[in-house]
Amino acid sequence: MMETRPTSTDIAARISARAFLLGLLREWDGWTFEGDGAAAAGDSAGRAPRILLPLPSHGVTLAVAAPHRSDVGCHGFRPPFSEIRPSGAERAIPFTLAATLIATEPSITGAAGADRAPTFLARVFDSMANIDDVIRHAPDRTVPFTARDPDFIEGEQALRHGHAVHPTPRSRDEFTMEDSRRFAAEYGAGFQLRWWAVAPEHIAHAASRGVPAPAMARDLLASDGAVSDAVIAAERAGRVILPMHPWQAARLALDADVERLMRAGAVADLGASGAPWFATSSLRSIYAPHAPWMLKTSLSLRLTNSRRLIEPHECIRGLEIDRLLAGPVGQEIFARFPQFRVMGEPAFLALRDAAGNILRAAIMVFRDNPFRGAATTPATVLAALAEIGGDGRDSRLARLVARIAREGGADPRRIALAWFDRFLSVVVAPLITVQADYGLLFGAHQQNIVVGLANGWPDALYFRDCQGTGYVSEFLPELARLAPDVNVRAGHIFSSAEAARLAGYYLIVNSVFAVIGALALAGLAAERPLLAALRGLLLRLRAASPRDPALIDYLLTSPTLESKGNFMICFRNLNENTDVTDPLAGYVAMANPLAEAVA
Repeated sequence: MMETRPTSTDIAARISARAFLLGLLREWDGWTFEGDGAAAAGDSAGRAPRILLPLPSHGVTLAVAAPHRSDVGCHGFRPPFSEIRPSGAERAIPFTLAATLIATEPSITGAAGADRAPTFLARVFDSMANIDDVIRHAPDRTVPFTARDPDFIEGEQALRHGHAVHPTPRSRDEFTMEDSRRFAAEYGAGFQLRWWAVAPEHIAHAASRGVPAPAMARDLLASDGAVSDAVIAAERAGRVILPMHPWQAARLALDADVERLMRAGAVADLGASGAPWFATSSLRSIYAPHAPWMLKTSLSLRLTNSRRLIEPHECIRGLEIDRLLAGPVGQEIFARFPQFRVMGEPAFLALRDAAGNILRAAIMVFRDNPFRGAATTPATVLAALAEIGGDGRDSRLARLVARIAREGGADPRRIALAWFDRFLSVVVAPLITVQADYGLLFGAHQQNIVVGLANGWPDALYFRDCQGTGYVSEFLPELARLAPDVNVRAGHIFSSAEAARLAGYYLIVNSVFAVIGALALAGLAAERPLLAALRGLLLRLRAASPRDPALIDYLLTSPTLESKGNFMICFRNLNENTDVTDPLAGYVAMANPLAEAVA
């Protein structure tokens, strides 16, 4: 019998089910592997092991094949789901029904789950529809990884399916499908900025490098020969030019505060013009190869767990960490790790309303652009490398490793281990050491890590999103002494133990475990040797007597690691930016494979 080729909807359901299940299984302990123990390797008939999810209120158990069992939480699944009745009778059901049953199961989502389920499920299905549309309409981004190293924006556009451990990985409240096709990175479309000319008294701004933010906006105009004459004339007439994301500009034109400013002549919309800009994988951060800066803009929409409005205090955090890294602390770090770069955020512009209050929906942050010009350093966001394809096994990292092996006539498995060792040296070691020796916590999850590449090999680390950087409290006195002009208390401050738990999630669980999972799912390496390599790095760093070994000791000895509870944060409809004051409050424990004896 000829096997039916899966449709784009089938593939989108597989991708969505995997992200949904990976999030659920980290937070709910009611599931098991069928038979568990030795039986988890499969049955005598050759059937793959299955995950069992009992749903007592519905009187059924759900099952789904899990051909790859992972110690780092990156299991491989093979739908369809099966619904098992108490009689033992089974029937195949689609992911949409499985998600509905899970979302309305009180033993999973709680007594209030029935009230929250409709909003949650709408986002689950919206996310799946978005992934389906990407599969059907967005260009295939695997070619650069298979044939050559991608440039920065190719790497950003390669992330197609969103968060790998989240029930709604591609949900975008307020965005239509047409909005996604115009403004989302995976579609690759460029768009012109919209330019607003603002009376200076209605602009809030600050900068950390001695060049005022309005002058930096002027530099943007100078770098773009296609900006309209009206924009140039307004700037020369003394107006501050506020570059606007076109989607956000359209939303703000309907805002009552902005409308009053426009009627009063304090704000003039000069329309869209200039060379194209492109969304990065975070959607609200945008890039143009000609521009001296990237821009991070407020967008009035919810992505995954939060509304993407920039807060004024986040802007200040970015300025302060930029000042710190420009001084002796940063000089020592970058001399020690010359392959490590931070994409600083040295300025911001914001619109003030008639009363002088900053409008959060009209804030724009300048970010360093180290990838300016045609001949830029090859690089890719880590999330695109580690993203698992619709077959549940392939990834761009696997394609990259296969290319290196093919070009060198080497065994792909040997290359995979060597690539991971290089990744540990270039990416992981600097981030751990910066926290252990300098007290700086970088939120290094997959979308904040950009890996520079040289013939496929990790060659540089670019960290972005300085507004989320934190400080270890025990280091504050010395940081204040070394950088007296920096207000380190403007940033997130955590105790050494808290910082260890946070970095353990961002860098290890979210980022490094995703790399391990991608290599293992592709059959290029078993997880155990990769974990042994990571543990070996940690032991070497510990032997170097770091000033604060808390993070390293936590990773080596804690029986559990913390992982963000994306499933229930999303289900409860929380806005992480404003509703969650303690970032660790929504974290859950997962078994720590590094604390075990690995061989």
